[in-house]
Amino acid sequence: MEAEGAFSTRMVEQVQHIEHYRQEVLRVEGRLLDDDSAALEWITRYAATFPPIETYSSH
Repeated sequence: MEAEGAFSTRMVEQVQHIEHYRQEVLRVEGRLLDDDSAALEWITRYAATFPPIETYSSH
């Protein structure tokens, strides 16, 4: 069950980062991204550096 909680927490945090990215792209570049496009761009640019799921598990 702990793994499920860590996964959920990580996913919520990623969604928040993607939404922030979407808003920032609109503000800086004037591009309006739908949710899927924003997610694809964010994943391509930042997913590799996003903290691993182990970071969200309590020891």
